[in-house]
Amino acid sequence: MSLLRRIVDEIKSYHWFVLLMMTLVGLGFVSGVLRFIYGLGVTTNLNDTYPWGLWISFDVVTAVPLAAGAFTLGAIVHCFNIKKLEPLVRPAIVTGFIGYSLVSVGLLLDLGQPQRGWYIMRYWNLESPMFEVAMCVMAYTTVLILELLAPVAEKFGWHVSLRVLRWLEMPLVIAAAAISTLHQSTLGTFFLIAVDKLHNLWYNPMLPLLFWVSAICSGMCIIILEATASHKWMGQPNEGVLLQTLAKILPWTLGVYLALRAYSLIFIAEGPLFDRPGLTFSFLVEVGFGFVLPFILFSMKSVRENDRSRAIAAGLVIFGLVLNRFNVSMIGMMDPNQIYLPSPIESLVTIGIIAGHILFFVLIAKYLPIFEHHPETVDYSIPDPLYKAKVKNV
Repeated sequence: MSLLRRIVDEIKSYHWFVLLMMTLVGLGFVSGVLRFIYGLGVTTNLNDTYPWGLWISFDVVTAVPLAAGAFTLGAIVHCFNIKKLEPLVRPAIVTGFIGYSLVSVGLLLDLGQPQRGWYIMRYWNLESPMFEVAMCVMAYTTVLILELLAPVAEKFGWHVSLRVLRWLEMPLVIAAAAISTLHQSTLGTFFLIAVDKLHNLWYNPMLPLLFWVSAICSGMCIIILEATASHKWMGQPNEGVLLQTLAKILPWTLGVYLALRAYSLIFIAEGPLFDRPGLTFSFLVEVGFGFVLPFILFSMKSVRENDRSRAIAAGLVIFGLVLNRFNVSMIGMMDPNQIYLPSPIESLVTIGIIAGHILFFVLIAKYLPIFEHHPETVDYSIPDPLYKAKVKNV
């Protein structure tokens, strides 16, 4: 009973915003239960015209690139040897782990027969992009769990385990980069079969490459927003100097993406492009505000060195990526005579998933040393009383 009381007292001590996130997660959970009780037909507005709705467009197609910060930063730090960015790696890993875990929840909710989800492990279809994405998501989530074990081991003083995890760090980073490259691009492959359905502004054979490059851009921007928010609202150190390094990389990656996008429109796209005003407007907003404007902003030194301006530019990239994924997976395939709007249950589930991402990040940051950076020279197999005391007081 005393344990329960301590838990209740701990929850009561949380900030009102955390309690709000917990409430939204609860509403999303109840909505998810209703979906399983009554089925997709009753609880969603999905139909034969729109078999993929909000849960796929946001919870999967959008959420996967938004969780790309882990593999992007891991590759930058360990493969390109930019070690000064090491303090940003653990928060990025936590974000990736939570993101992919919630992607799995979204997939289970959208499956007509979720109890058969494990069939993917038994019946292999090597020619299906869905099979590749499913296997990669499972493999990458496993890699993220292994990477997340390091702060867990530090919290409880498991020194030998930490030494093993440090030894596995480079293989895990390489595996994460390879697996993420596969499924980030394969998400674009999904829509190559929509030849006569997806509008020409977005349909072209370069979709897999465009999805991958835009995921790299959004991954770095998520890290910028995450570190800025952690400093402002969680009292963590200001990592502005480190974020400036990422901001210097972003004009190059955004420039590559815009060049590929222009090439695909000018030389590859077929058929009319600007025949539907609504889609033209959505395209111009996506490219103009989501990629061209932040490309200009990140090219300016004054923006890269200012915390607020840098965060705004990063937020614009996130906005552009979200709109791009919705344009490709929903808006660009919308039938003017039959508009899809998500049901209240679909919306509550998605809001709950977004709130869950914020909530779990805050709780993990509160109870695990994810903002602690430990030099690679530390021998974790040797007990250190001072280290134990530091871990105990986190």
